[in-house]
This record gives sequence, structure tokens and C-alpha cells, in this order.
Amino acid sequence: MLGDRLENPAEAIGGYFGLDLPDFGEPYPQAIRYQSARAAIRAVLECNGIRRAWIPAYVCDSVLCAAQQAGVEVCSYMLDDALYPHQLPATLADDEVVLYVNYFGLCQSAVIRLQTQFPAERLIIDNSHAMFAPHSGVLATVYSPRKFAGLPDGGLLLHSPALRIAAPVTEDTGSFERMKFLLLRAACSAREGYAAFNEARNSLNGLPPLAMSRLTQRLMRSIDWQQARVRRHDNFAIMTHMLGDLNRLHWAPTDDDVPLCYPLALQGVDVAAIKTSLAAQDIFTATYWPDAMSRIRPGSIEATLVHDTLFLPVDQRLDVAQAEMAARRVLELLHHGSRKKD
Repeated sequence: MLGDRLENPAEAIGGYFGLDLPDFGEPYPQAIRYQSARAAIRAVLECNGIRRAWIPAYVCDSVLCAAQQAGVEVCSYMLDDALYPHQLPATLADDEVVLYVNYFGLCQSAVIRLQTQFPAERLIIDNSHAMFAPHSGVLATVYSPRKFAGLPDGGLLLHSPALRIAAPVTEDTGSFERMKFLLLRAACSAREGYAAFNEARNSLNGLPPLAMSRLTQRLMRSIDWQQARVRRHDNFAIMTHMLGDLNRLHWAPTDDDVPLCYPLALQGVDVAAIKTSLAAQDIFTATYWPDAMSRIRPGSIEATLVHDTLFLPVDQRLDVAQAEMAARRVLELLHHGSRKKD
């Protein structure tokens, strides 16, 4: 009809130029899009009359807060050395669920095993660390694309027909402010943008479930997710080749295991000192999760992950030479001595 406006104003013809972004499409076109993974978890727990959620003790506090805000009772469980749950009940009531974290994108075999132990409609899989792991018919699978690429926020939810849920209507409006850390890294450095990164992450706390912003949706489509998948596999293989003999944890990723990082568990080593030394060389490593310490036992696998594990980057920004260089820096630091003090 003459005079009709374009359906999508962002695709206006002419005028000033916008950001020149490629379009690789949606990673999960059928997903419900939220402003964060924690918001998606809260939305799931608010459905189906869920009364109790079994959640690992080794988890980010934001997941527990989401459960509490959803009004469900939280019961903690521990992990065995293979990062599989133990101390779970043999059966679950109709209003109980188990939430399992696909740790570091390397635990898809545990997800499959869980589906042999419990009905699929009683399982929520937190794939915040596992962007490429499939949704395997469980009640809900949650993803956090911002942990795998430069995005200000965002969470994705895939679910089975058993979950009675509606997509949020109100759009998140905080993405523009959360872009600051991404712009600072591009214009200055990762170090100068770190405070803004923490501010952006903390700004997602306590929010009700909102729809992912149109800005984040467009940025998410500009990421070559297939290239990211391949590069992460390749860099993980390099880390395994160079550091695997030193690792107390033995990883054997499958095709569905696309790693978030390379978790290197070291015995008798001052991991905090190594992290500090690497950071001084602009090699930054993550920490997962010191806020869980009050919930876990000394000497447990969870304690090993908090205190004695170095989480080395393997993401798509690193080429072969950079991945090898990061591994060599770790070997040099170990050779020169970073032993724990008695």
C-alpha cells in the first residue's frame, strides 16, 4: 500500500550509515530470547508449579538468586570426580526438578546420563558454559551466548512442550549502557574495560525476565558461530597436547562438547600466583566460582575447581600461535616455581 513504512525500521533505505555488521543468522532461531540466562532460569522455575529445585552447590550465586526469586525451595547437591551429581534422591516428585550445569562445555555425557536416571520433564540443563550443546528434549535448556562472544547481555531458552511458558513481552532496555565494556576493549584495552564489564554483569542481577533487546539480537547474528566452534575445538586440542600431562582433570571432549575454556587442575601449585603472573602479561583467565565456597567441602572436586584450577582461554580470538604461546607461558611459570606455601 502506498505510503506504508518498512516492517523493520532498522532496515531503512538511505540516510546515514549504521554499523556494518555481517549476518550469520540466529544460533537458535526457535529459542525464547531473554536478557540473561539467569532470567531464563527464573522464568522456567516460575512455570509448571515447580516447588523444589535440586541445584549444584558449585554454581554461580546468580543461579541460586534466580531460584529464590522464582519462589522455589532450593536443595543443594555435590558432584563426583567426573562432575556428575551424587546425593540426589532416587526419584523426584512431580513438582521437583534437577538443574545441572554443563560445566565448561565439557559435560554433555553427564547430561545424557542424567536422562537415564530421571524423566526428561524433571531436568533443566544450564548450558551457559555450553553454547553448542544440543537441547535433548529435557524440560528446559538455557544458553548464555555472551559467555562465548562479545555481547552486552542475552540468554536463550529451548524447551519441551511439557513446559508451559510464554515469551516475555517487555524488552530489556539496558543493553546500550552495557555496551560500554565492549567499546572500551575495542578502543582501549581489556584491562581498562574490566570495571565496566563487572558493572554490566551485575546490572543483570535481580531483574524480572525480560525480552532480549533488539540490539543484542542483531549483534548475536553478526557472530560466525561455526567458526567459533571449530576454533575452540582446535585450541583445546593444543592445550591438551601441551599441558594435558600436568592436568589432574582428564578431559575427552566429544563433538557435542565445545569448550568454554581449558580447565587445568594443578596439584601443589599456587594457582592464584600463576593467574596474577599471566595477567601481568595480558593473558587473562576466569574464576569459577569463589562465591560457592561456603557451600562446598574442603578436599572435594568443587574445592579443586575453585582453588587449584586454571581456566585458560581457548576461544575463537586465539589463533594457533596465540594458543601455543599461552600454554608456553604457563609451562614457564611452572618451571620457575609457583609452589604452594605450606
